[in-house]
Amino acid sequence: MVSVCGSCHGLQKHLKALEASPETENGTLRLVNTSLLSLRTSGSNCRACALLLNGVLLHHERFAGINEEKVRIQAESFTSTPGRTFQDHLSVELRWKEQDAHHDDCQDDQHEHLGYPDLKLEFFTDGGGQSSFSAIGPGRPISDNPLQDAGLSSARGMIKNCLSSHSRCRQQKPTTLPKRVLDLLLGSDSKSVVLHESEWNEDEQRYEHGEYVALSHVWGIGKGPKTTRDNLQSHLKGVAWSTLPRAFQEAVVLTRALGVRYLWIDSLCLLQDDVQAKLEESIRMEEIFGNAFLTIAATSASDSCTQPLFPAKTQPYKFQATDNKGQLSKIYVREQPNHYSFKAPFDEGSHMNEWELPFNMSEEANLHTPLLKRAWAYTERLLSPRVLHFTKSEMILECREGYNCECGRIEDTAFDSRPTDSIKQEFGRLITEASQRPTTNGNGTPINHRMDNMTTQLAGTTIANASSPDLLRKREDALQLWSYIITEFTARNMTYDERLIAIAGVAKSLLPCMQSGYIAGQWTFSTLSLLWYPNDATRTRRPAPMDIQTIPSWSWAACEGSPIFFDNSSAMDLATRASWGPKGKRASAWSPIQGEPVSLAAAMAAEVTLRVDSKQAFTLARNRIAVEFTPDVVPPRGEDVLVDGETLVCVLVSMTFRSSILGLVLKPVGGNNTYRRVGRFECYECSPEDSADEMSEDAEALFEHWFPEIQDMTQLDSSPQRHFTVV
Repeated sequence: MVSVCGSCHGLQKHLKALEASPETENGTLRLVNTSLLSLRTSGSNCRACALLLNGVLLHHERFAGINEEKVRIQAESFTSTPGRTFQDHLSVELRWKEQDAHHDDCQDDQHEHLGYPDLKLEFFTDGGGQSSFSAIGPGRPISDNPLQDAGLSSARGMIKNCLSSHSRCRQQKPTTLPKRVLDLLLGSDSKSVVLHESEWNEDEQRYEHGEYVALSHVWGIGKGPKTTRDNLQSHLKGVAWSTLPRAFQEAVVLTRALGVRYLWIDSLCLLQDDVQAKLEESIRMEEIFGNAFLTIAATSASDSCTQPLFPAKTQPYKFQATDNKGQLSKIYVREQPNHYSFKAPFDEGSHMNEWELPFNMSEEANLHTPLLKRAWAYTERLLSPRVLHFTKSEMILECREGYNCECGRIEDTAFDSRPTDSIKQEFGRLITEASQRPTTNGNGTPINHRMDNMTTQLAGTTIANASSPDLLRKREDALQLWSYIITEFTARNMTYDERLIAIAGVAKSLLPCMQSGYIAGQWTFSTLSLLWYPNDATRTRRPAPMDIQTIPSWSWAACEGSPIFFDNSSAMDLATRASWGPKGKRASAWSPIQGEPVSLAAAMAAEVTLRVDSKQAFTLARNRIAVEFTPDVVPPRGEDVLVDGETLVCVLVSMTFRSSILGLVLKPVGGNNTYRRVGRFECYECSPEDSADEMSEDAEALFEHWFPEIQDMTQLDSSPQRHFTVV
């Protein structure tokens, strides 16, 4: 009887299946669980172990310098399960970071708690080839070039699946062209393109119908072609092929190959030297990208003027292996596509506290996908029905209902157990539901979908307005999603501070969900949204003044350099109300890049004394009771400069489910009861200002120390109000 290697079972499925519990819950067959050091030892006697060792060592630079005994190796093969596109490769996982001590005889259930591997390889044969190792079968093909037959077939297949299966991704009505597009059929030769100005229909207040593709890319510092007032007429006659960067040329060829006539590229379709015209088009990105049949994304290019749209793929290693019977097999090994920041940096079994925002902006995740780090590109992703990403490993289609990729594993937990970024899908769900809401009742009478009665709207906003429970819940869902989007958006880079312009298209798409006015990044129905805060105040700065926008201190856009977070839930309303703009126009106000002063009416507001303990440590004190405070900008400078001993105003807004008290900290500027925001206030505990020996008290004690005149918290709504104008 031939002995079988205990480390790898000869990479034969049937030999492993002879054991009592061969399969895990997700249909995998685990064949190997050992260390690199042990695999090196067994590889001297077992040809299957030698095969694994050779493939692993081809990627040795990833774990160079690590003790081989600490490099854990596990190999799995897969069984066919319903609903999964069958994959017959051998998956080999390596872990070496922050590992507990494990031994070769570690139990299978320990594997479930190891998280996502530090390196994941796949061993496979090509085409219909079979190896003498039954655990290694054909691999999923990944195209070298999207313009070749295999690449086009993959792209078309993913798009076709989206169109046929996803109702949220389908256009509900004929799409209209942007003001200008590139016409790919009317050039003077087979390569050149013509800038086309769409015909405006005055009666319907729209441009002509048409289907087009949009390009999402990083401009970089290259000197690519631009349309200006000087060359507009020339571009309307033709844009020479030789003037187009390679990324643009590839976008043109791909668009033609997909059977689409028009292509939108910002640098060529927007007048780059007409500030007002460019602004008007820029704040309508929800139409440009929302109406596009497809957005193609140069996801792995940091400069589309010097780098291609289709990056070169890393080719798999190829070698021959001999089994114990002397039979030769041609085996390939490659790193499994890691899906970049579309996947979380943690395993799906991780504790919920690890589900942090931004979702995954790690240096490692975005190393090969620079487009994903750009704020403009983030809004383009959200607004587009579907985005085809071109990365260094594969094509990935991201749409309003999920993801698809060439390797077929991005949303299959058997192959990639990490959660997938779902903000775009939630965004698609909300705007689709809002667009499908009926506009008339059974007898044809228009339905009023306004969530608040007009009296409440005109009076200003409160934390909790009476409304239809279902519609209120949907608006709260939309507001929570908006806060997530702003956190993700502000975590990304922008060359010029145009954040309110870049996010305007997303806001406009959410208008039917919010049923609210929108001013400088703020939904006017929500006072709580004023309680934003930078994740790291030591990195924040004020944006440079721009002629086209005025950013007030109360807007989250008034701080840049750090992700912005929000507090959108309240366990207790402390009777603070906010009013934007002229009375009578607050409910429908639309001012995406300009912000006027906001009026606050507060039942609990008090003058407090600022104590500057150090360059980065501050406290607020009243009646000898102090709490810690972090300004929006640390250290405070410019208009935010704060002086030890000066008087500020603390306006309490809500009490949270974390048993903390939240409010705004205002600094007086000039007269007329005018202030500017200098920070958000959160109190978990308060303590005597001058004594380190006395015990701290819970946050609720702040009420009696700072507001002894308030005897009944349930009567705050009828308490005297103080009024503040915040610029």
